[in-house]
Amino acid sequence: MRYQDSEGNQLAEPSILSGKIGLPYDSEPKEIPGWYVVETPENASGICTEDPQEVVYVDELKNPDSKGNNNSSNHLPKTGEQIRGQMIMTTTGAIIIALTFVIVKKRKKDRQ
Repeated sequence: MRYQDSEGNQLAEPSILSGKIGLPYDSEPKEIPGWYVVETPENASGICTEDPQEVVYVDELKNPDSKGNNNSSNHLPKTGEQIRGQMIMTTTGAIIIALTFVIVKKRKKDRQ
C-alpha cells in the first residue's frame, strides 16, 4: 500500500499486505499527522490474487487554520530522505513476491 498526496509525493513508508490467494483482504489507510484521506482506492478491499496489487491512498494536507488539530507538522520529506528505508522495503517486497510465485508454481507442479 502506498500513501501519497495528489501530486504523487510519498507521505509515508509503503506497506505490504499479504494473504492467501483466493481469500479476501481489507486494507486501512495509515494515519498521517496533519493529513487526511481524500481518495480511497477501489481496490482497498478485494480478493488476494497471484498478481501483486497496488493500493494507493491519496491524502490532502489539513488546513492548519481550521478548528481541528492545529499542532500538525507541515513537513514533507526532502528529496533523498528515507532512501535506505525505501530500498529495504522494495527489496523485501520483491523477495516476498518472488517467493510467492515460486511456492504457487511448486504447488501447481506437485498437484500434477
